[in-house]
Amino acid sequence: MSEQVSGVVERIEDLDAAAVFASHRDQVILAVRITPVFNTLDLGLVADVIDAANRAGFALVRERSFRDEWLLCVFDAYDTTPPASPPAPPAPVPAASS
Repeated sequence: MSEQVSGVVERIEDLDAAAVFASHRDQVILAVRITPVFNTLDLGLVADVIDAANRAGFALVRERSFRDEWLLCVFDAYDTTPPASPPAPPAPVPAASS
């Protein structure tokens, strides 16, 4: 398991996606501000953070609201391990000579 990073994002300019979603990390936890606007939530910032994570090879795996203005987001790196190759077929057995 690599180092875990956490942080707070109040504006998209606060997010240094290359540093936060670095390839040596397996997981990132961010608190992203969700701003109430006319009794609804503006999820534009959350969408921008998720897009940045996806471009860097991370997927949103869990989220939970925290108080009224924050969404805690857990991102995991995509599994980039290539699938195992199938085993080679067995060598043919030579026919017995009589």
